Amino acid sequence: MSKIYTSISFLFCLLVAAAPGFGQTRDYSKMRAEILAKQKDTRNEIDQLDSQIKEYEQRLKLANKKYEALYDKYKDLKQLIALQDQKLTKLQKEQSQTQQEIDVTTKSLQQKKDELKKLINNYKKTLSYLYKHGRTSQLALILSSSSVNQMLVRSFYLNKFDSYREQQAADIRKAEKDLKQTKSDLIEAKSKNDNVLTQIKDQKAKLAEKKEQQAKNVALLRKNRQKIQNKLKEVQEQKKKLNNTLSSLILREEKIRKAQEEHLQKLEKERKKKLEEAKKIKDDTKRAREMAKYSQPIKDKNYMDSDRLDEIQKDFAQSKGHLPWPVKSHTISEHFGRRRHPVYGTVTENLGVEIVTQPRAKVHVVKAGYVIDIRPIPGYGDVVVVKHGHFFTAYGNLSQIDVNKNEILHQGDIVGLSGDSDSARGESLFFLIRKNNKNLDPENWLQGDAISSKY
Repeated sequence: MSKIYTSISFLFCLLVAAAPGFGQTRDYSKMRAEILAKQKDTRNEIDQLDSQIKEYEQRLKLANKKYEALYDKYKDLKQLIALQDQKLTKLQKEQSQTQQEIDVTTKSLQQKKDELKKLINNYKKTLSYLYKHGRTSQLALILSSSSVNQMLVRSFYLNKFDSYREQQAADIRKAEKDLKQTKSDLIEAKSKNDNVLTQIKDQKAKLAEKKEQQAKNVALLRKNRQKIQNKLKEVQEQKKKLNNTLSSLILREEKIRKAQEEHLQKLEKERKKKLEEAKKIKDDTKRAREMAKYSQPIKDKNYMDSDRLDEIQKDFAQSKGHLPWPVKSHTISEHFGRRRHPVYGTVTENLGVEIVTQPRAKVHVVKAGYVIDIRPIPGYGDVVVVKHGHFFTAYGNLSQIDVNKNEILHQGDIVGLSGDSDSARGESLFFLIRKNNKNLDPENWLQGDAISSKY
């Protein structure tokens, strides 16, 4: 009798172990799918950069050895190096994601091996049990029942045991198939990783070659000192003019806004006075007509009231590190602040940043505000200046302008299009942030990381 109870206990333990939820495992398939989606996005970014890199490489082939052509070549090579730096960063990101895929797939493979081993061991126990006891023993187990109810219970568990044994065999076949597919996924991921590592090595070699070429161009440009001095003076004058222009625009805007506000207050005062006079008219019809004429407050559609401007200013101040980029590209070829010029060897003060873009890329205003001026400035092309309370943003080197002076803008509105090959600074956008008369580093205000260039 104890042997019979032992057999029933063994059957019960096997059935419990096979129940849903026993031995929870991690969903590595979902994790791998998420990593593959990230890899796809990164590859698309790399393909876009490849397109820009090829364009600059074609343009570099057309440059000759004359000074002006060489300087144009220097500018294009500067943009190319910034783009290749960005591509290298993206390739390293893709390689990291591929390594994650390998790690996840390796863990999944080990998990599947463990599951298969466990299934085989359980199946061996089942076969061992059948070998020892057989169908005759099972029949004796049923016939030795002390009651009909006990006979039915034992018969039920024996049938369950047969079904469980068949399911064990099916589970083993499925586990072997899953294991084979996971091994295939791992081989594919490792192949992909080897390919990306090869691309990184190739990209580093190309980048080193371009930087060496750039160094030679810089050395050639430095030989012509007179032209260098003239060019340096021109650049310094351009920056000085931009800075002075912005300061004068801000000062003028404050005076205009104050005069405009006083004028609106005066008109509003007159309106209220006339409204009070209208209320005293005895004739009902005339009184109603006159009151309707002066019932609405005086407003100027091109004037942003102080309360709204204060809200925008507060919002702008709280957005440090989270401002959207004015263009899709995050590649910066000239940084803010005191920089040693790679050609002239002198230190100059950059008022903003230069962002490498596709030709005529859409330029968006980074926060709500209104346009205080639009004007061409030597070295910076057409510049649009937008007021955000005490903060100002400027968008330069535009090949097309889609806003008007005094126009009220909402965040994300299109200001115009970035430069093209005919623009003063080539295919880029000059972007500046200012608080009152102090220029700020845009990279501290824009969200996410910029892709930096040595130049």
